Amino acid sequence: MARSDAKHRLGPYRDPNIDTAVFEATRRLLGERGYRGTSIDGIAEAAGVARPTIYRRWPSKAHLVYDAVYPDDAEQVQTTSRNPIKVIAGAVRGVLGHMALAPAREALPGLMSDMRTDEELRGKLQERHSSTVAAGLSELLSRNPEIFRDVDADVVLDIIAGAAIHALCIRDVDDLDSYAEKLCDVLFYGLISRPGDS
Repeated sequence: MARSDAKHRLGPYRDPNIDTAVFEATRRLLGERGYRGTSIDGIAEAAGVARPTIYRRWPSKAHLVYDAVYPDDAEQVQTTSRNPIKVIAGAVRGVLGHMALAPAREALPGLMSDMRTDEELRGKLQERHSSTVAAGLSELLSRNPEIFRDVDADVVLDIIAGAAIHALCIRDVDDLDSYAEKLCDVLFYGLISRPGDS
């Protein structure tokens, strides 16, 4: 029995080195084998831990993959900048940059499928979504009413995330800088003028 496992069983101690090794192994296998080809057994072997060690921490592969690819300490949208347009443009580039990484690109389609039948995983995603990016974005919009009028933060995030998913997982876009610039143009300036606008 590994010393870290013994400590875990005797109390609430959770060895962060095990989590780190498991996350690194998970991300590496996702890049090499894809979501379907990545298994708990494979992750355990690659991380050098026992299978039960993983299941004491995560109830399923989907939960583990989600935590490995989308950590709960993800940066929030900053709200103190003097230029909120640049903040949102930075968030767009950040989302695209993260989702373009091989582990995230490989994991997302499988996670979306698994979330349809796993209410706990769906709730976890919604809670993390609300407490990180969406919360920061909502505050940013509300602090700048002279720029953003009647703008729903969730819809803005839907546009950014939805565009990123389609561009990266379906169209396989690789020029992220050009795509980010074009997405921001549509996001900020729209497609057409509203009736009656000058």
